[in-house]
Amino acid sequence: MILFLSSRYSFSCTSGHRRRSLRIAIALALSLAVLMVTISVMEYLQGGRFERIRDVQSFDITIEGDFRDEMRLRYPDSSVFLYGESEVLAAGSAYTVRYIDSDYDGGVIFGEGNLDTLAVPYSLYFRCGPVLAVTMLREGRSGMKLPVTENIPVSGAFFTSLGTSFDNSALFMPLSQADEGISIFTAIKGIDDKEAKKLKDEGYSCLSWKEKEAGLYAAFAAERVMMYVVLSLLFVIILVSLKSSVRVFFRERTEEWAELVSLGMSRVKCRAIFLLSFLIIAALGIFMGLLFTHLAIPLGRLFVIYLTGSGTSLEIPYSSFIFFSLIIIAFTLLFVFREEKRMEDNDIAEVLSNDSSGA
Repeated sequence: MILFLSSRYSFSCTSGHRRRSLRIAIALALSLAVLMVTISVMEYLQGGRFERIRDVQSFDITIEGDFRDEMRLRYPDSSVFLYGESEVLAAGSAYTVRYIDSDYDGGVIFGEGNLDTLAVPYSLYFRCGPVLAVTMLREGRSGMKLPVTENIPVSGAFFTSLGTSFDNSALFMPLSQADEGISIFTAIKGIDDKEAKKLKDEGYSCLSWKEKEAGLYAAFAAERVMMYVVLSLLFVIILVSLKSSVRVFFRERTEEWAELVSLGMSRVKCRAIFLLSFLIIAALGIFMGLLFTHLAIPLGRLFVIYLTGSGTSLEIPYSSFIFFSLIIIAFTLLFVFREEKRMEDNDIAEVLSNDSSGA
């Protein structure tokens, strides 16, 4: 009985409320879909930046020294390689030379085959030509390090997924050309950065990418917080609209409530009928929101391709969808309870007399 009356007051064509109920459900669904697509795009863009940094610049875990064989045995599913770095001057600018071995599988795209001598950014390659004068510190006969300029053949140009911030400040050379005094590091990719703590406890001198990029990671974390703050403001607008919809819903059903009470139905059952009635509308809006999200995700993908120039597949943030859906249901219960209390404060005889006079 209660379920029948609830469905009647929600979408029955004879009651005349179907159109308004559908408008409420569609508005809620569209709002949820926009919110979910926005979260999906923002999480992809931020997660993509993290992946690019770990792939090219800082790697997941970096250990001081050559522990390549040990780490490969310990983490067989991860990429393990050696590299070293030094600072040099070239073409009037300061660069970081990264010496890498052949096992490196990062997102560095070399323009011409394998790295044989020196790879420079494309912007520098077009200026310097096939040879680049590089000034670096070399150990002299006296044991002191002195600046030495060498003309090194350029084997090719490169670019990375990090863009100009990294590409315009780095040069690449084979690890075999590194000086004996350069510090060698073991890099591990494709591993949880929490493993760094375990390695430290075992005596390794290592850093995770979050520690190496502490300032940048803190900025990203703050950006993520601000993103959810802004999205929360959008969700507040959804809740305000939901509150207004609940109020209109109950104002239009005051006469029907009075009729049920006058027929002898208890107030508890009346509350249950109208509460379930609006919950049905909210549930339909949530279900349609999930459907609209599936339909809108391809549009978000096109936006990302336009923004970044690369294809991707966005994922629906189901955890966020469930979280916001539960909040919608909770606030629906709150708003409905308040409106039911207001509706019960009306005088039944007065409501019915107004209905008769209006008819």
